[in-house]
Amino acid sequence: MMQSQKITLCACASRTFINPEKVAQLAAILEAAGKAVEIVPDLCEWIENKSDRLREIAAHTVVACHPRAIKALFEWAEQPVPHTLDMRANDLSTLLTALDLPADSAIPAERVAAFRTQLESFSKQPGQDAWFPTIDKSRCIECGKCHDFCLFGVYTLEGKKVVVKAPQHCKNNCPACARNCPTQAIIFPKYAQAPINGGEQAEEKAISIDTATLYNTALRERLAARRASVSLLKNRPKA
Repeated sequence: MMQSQKITLCACASRTFINPEKVAQLAAILEAAGKAVEIVPDLCEWIENKSDRLREIAAHTVVACHPRAIKALFEWAEQPVPHTLDMRANDLSTLLTALDLPADSAIPAERVAAFRTQLESFSKQPGQDAWFPTIDKSRCIECGKCHDFCLFGVYTLEGKKVVVKAPQHCKNNCPACARNCPTQAIIFPKYAQAPINGGEQAEEKAISIDTATLYNTALRERLAARRASVSLLKNRPKA
């Protein structure tokens, strides 16, 4: 059952796993049914920046990616967890039924076009969008492997608890720490397959992880970035 009249849809504008046409159609149908609808370009970015809009959004219904991912994201942002519907896994008719609307609701073509234009106007930053891990605390055993593995300072220890402290330091499109997690507690909402993206059904086959190779690769990348930074400083014109 839907909790409220306002619905927030996440377009995940820089990625392709959420079909923009489905977003536009759903928004148009909801609007025609008298619902207040808002499409946000990237909910992960709002979470990362701890937008002051999050508490308002959490009070309503969010249609975005997998609910386990949304729950972990809002908990990380220290916000209430909203009622969430899964845009990734469900088709339009299933979402409409969950929102207490007829599955065969008429689709207002004119409003679909307007929402499509809005979606096309969103800034797209492939490879540079908000990408960071969040932790499903119901699964985490606080073993610290993610903290010990990560060379980029994403994680910190607060007592014995592992915390995502610097999400902006994460290397975009790298889920290596999640593959190193023994309980599948680490979620990257924008990853292609479950369970890493928070989906309940495993889509990615178990991978034999060579942690030494992963660690050495990450170390080389970090050293290369550091050398590039030093080079830029050396070449900077003196005032």
